[in-house]
Amino acid sequence: MSFTSRTFRLPLYVLLILAGAVLAAGLAMQQTERHALADDAGRARGQLALYGNTLHTLIERYRALPAVLALDPELRSALSGPVSSTTQDTVNRKLERINSAAQSSTLELLDRNGLAVGASNWRLPSSYVGHNYAFRPYFLQTKAQGVGRFYAVGVTSGIPGYFLSNAVTSDAGDFLGAMVVKLEFPELEHEWGQGSDLLLVSDAKGIVFIANQPGWRYRELQPISASDRAELAATRQYDKQPLSALHRQVIQAFDDNGHLARIESPDGAVDYLWESLPLTAEGWTLHLLRKPQVAAEDMRNAALAAAGTWLTLVFLSLFLYQRWRLARLHQRNREELEQLVEERTRDLRTAQDGLVQSAKLAALGQMSAALAHEINQPLTAQRMQLASLRLLLDHGRIDDAYQALTPLDQQLTRM
Repeated sequence: MSFTSRTFRLPLYVLLILAGAVLAAGLAMQQTERHALADDAGRARGQLALYGNTLHTLIERYRALPAVLALDPELRSALSGPVSSTTQDTVNRKLERINSAAQSSTLELLDRNGLAVGASNWRLPSSYVGHNYAFRPYFLQTKAQGVGRFYAVGVTSGIPGYFLSNAVTSDAGDFLGAMVVKLEFPELEHEWGQGSDLLLVSDAKGIVFIANQPGWRYRELQPISASDRAELAATRQYDKQPLSALHRQVIQAFDDNGHLARIESPDGAVDYLWESLPLTAEGWTLHLLRKPQVAAEDMRNAALAAAGTWLTLVFLSLFLYQRWRLARLHQRNREELEQLVEERTRDLRTAQDGLVQSAKLAALGQMSAALAHEINQPLTAQRMQLASLRLLLDHGRIDDAYQALTPLDQQLTRM
């Protein structure tokens, strides 16, 4: 390999190693963020269940109240015939006392035609007395099934609430009217607003009607069909409140009821962890939205650990590869040296045999014998040196063997 090629490849290797470290760090940060979001979503699901239980408990507290009041003899008597001003005053005051004791929002008594003949808010300008609510779904449900429920904005008061109703019947079982309790949730929304999470409740059509931040109320979580819009107009469920779409884009799904979404909120485009909990008893869905919070220190530590692990593996691989290369080079040098020693040994034996033969043929005088003796001595010494070379090779001292072989090779060449 040329010097220019080595100079070019070294920066390339360094660049590849650094790129691998950056990639490992990025993947580690992404995985850490993913795990942190999943853990946060799990905690949000647990908190969402607590919020849902709070709402369910509040509703259950008043669910039986209309049924109990529907059995009141005085209220049943008021619906049995024409309602005089005296009877209406009695009913109003009675409902006012019961509502104060029960701490519900309002109580109202409707006749068989849906006309409010008594209400606990009879003293207020927004009194229900004298208004007809036959168009409300809860009244139609009560007339057909005996019970009803419906969340809507009050057409008289303009205050939204959950209407729970129960049929008032005669001794013969005839429908006389409906006893209605209205639940309002301002305290619940205020309590939910104390935390950092955003809490929403949507109806079966996907319209948000409860929110702990006012800007999120009356948002459409899904497209509303033409028939649903016609129904909303007929029932005046949200009366004059304008509905607007809530645009969201799912970034990462955790399960059927949880995902990370980018939402066009009142504050602009914001990423939220979105967890949902169906409230099957009411046909609603409770939503918890939380801004994802991933610790920058955890992501940094994960990135450093991943980059360090990558560099460790790379350098370990390079170290093992270099050891393997040196071992192969060492073995090749040993084999080459052993081959060279064998060749020189054969040359010495051939030269010595030739000299001995020449000495036998040159038996003409003492000079020939002396000459053979003089030459045979250095050859014997060189054979001993070759034996020493073999011992050096057997002990792995290749460099020492190379140094000892050089003068021996020169002597043999001269001889």
